[in-house]
Amino acid sequence: MTNLSQRCVFASLFCAMLLLLTGCQLPFLAASEAGLHADKVTVTLWYWNRSLDDNLLAQVGRRFPQINFRALKIGGSYDTRLRTALAGQANIPDLVGMNANIASYFPDENQFVDLRTLGATALQAGYLPWKWRQAVAPDQRVIALPMDTGPIALFYRTDLFRQAGLPTDPAAVAAHLKSWDDYIRAGIQMKQATQGAIHLFDNINAVFNQIMAQSPMQYFAAPDRYIGDQSQVRRAWDYAARIHQLDLSAKATSYSTDWSAALSSGSVASFVGGVWLKRRLFDSASNTAGKWRIAPAPGGPGNSGGSFLAVTKASQHPQQAFEIAKWLLSAQNQSISYRDNGLYPSALASLSSPTLAQPEPFFGGQVTTHIFSQIAKHIQPVYTNSQSDVVQNVLQRGLTSIEMQNADPQSAWQDAQQQIQRELSH
Repeated sequence: MTNLSQRCVFASLFCAMLLLLTGCQLPFLAASEAGLHADKVTVTLWYWNRSLDDNLLAQVGRRFPQINFRALKIGGSYDTRLRTALAGQANIPDLVGMNANIASYFPDENQFVDLRTLGATALQAGYLPWKWRQAVAPDQRVIALPMDTGPIALFYRTDLFRQAGLPTDPAAVAAHLKSWDDYIRAGIQMKQATQGAIHLFDNINAVFNQIMAQSPMQYFAAPDRYIGDQSQVRRAWDYAARIHQLDLSAKATSYSTDWSAALSSGSVASFVGGVWLKRRLFDSASNTAGKWRIAPAPGGPGNSGGSFLAVTKASQHPQQAFEIAKWLLSAQNQSISYRDNGLYPSALASLSSPTLAQPEPFFGGQVTTHIFSQIAKHIQPVYTNSQSDVVQNVLQRGLTSIEMQNADPQSAWQDAQQQIQRELSH
């Protein structure tokens, strides 16, 4: 008998003895053998604080038992960290969050998987159309799935509006403040009624940003033609400058300690901003609970902020990464993320979820989501590109010079446009 034959016989006898001793069945052995070879794959996610629901992230391992899921919360400058990894082609995670500046990643779109190849097309109808469109690169590749959104509305104090003789019911406020001209007239009324102690606007950069958020035309038109010197931008600039000239702004830089103090003390009676500002407002002015309400913003629907989740080309397991993203961003989980983390949904089914339709004590028992969801459904797609943030930053610096240094609005506009041309030419 050859050595090979002897080994076969011995192996057969060993298996027979094992079956007798353990009472094992052949299917069990087959399953065990399969288990030995079905090693877990590792999928890594990068995200920033509050961009995803940590409780949901903790459930991924149970939902996908064959995946070793590692979620890393990146502190500091998230964008810088991600761009450094992409540029160096080192330590790139499988899944990455992207903020509202997703268009700035379009020049590097080849670093991300076209999610249509993984099944994203079947998901498109379930999301807000304008939000889905934001993740479509110039060559029509879908580089990310929608996470949260930032529909804008008017936040206002009922007690301070009443003090100035303004309406306080949300429907009445919406009817009274349909346009930015209406809003400015109300600002004058507030100033006169309170001898200038209370302002209707927090700062003029916020005014400019929210008017632009309502505009269907932004800083560029396809294919990447600069239009940031045209009427839609000048209109927002002029409204912001007018509010400064009328001394209707509290000059409280958004999210600064001055801004928090102004909201807490009552020197700012209202502002227009994204839905995610509800959490910031609560954190800044918890002492004013019950006095705030939400109404549709003067000027119409608009969006400010919102995020995305992308699969990188560096991923060795793109399909598994996509399945995790799909689960995290399902309508049910987006509703949970709003309830637990204040992340406003982009999934259409979430917008009518009972989870969202809850009275909010901070807003006097108002169900604010009724307003935010209607706004979200009426936002129009806008064209942005990788240079949009460059233009926005220059214009904001110009507006700051008007508000803080009393710069001439026309001169500041011309200076900003010249600086924009220099930066775009690089």
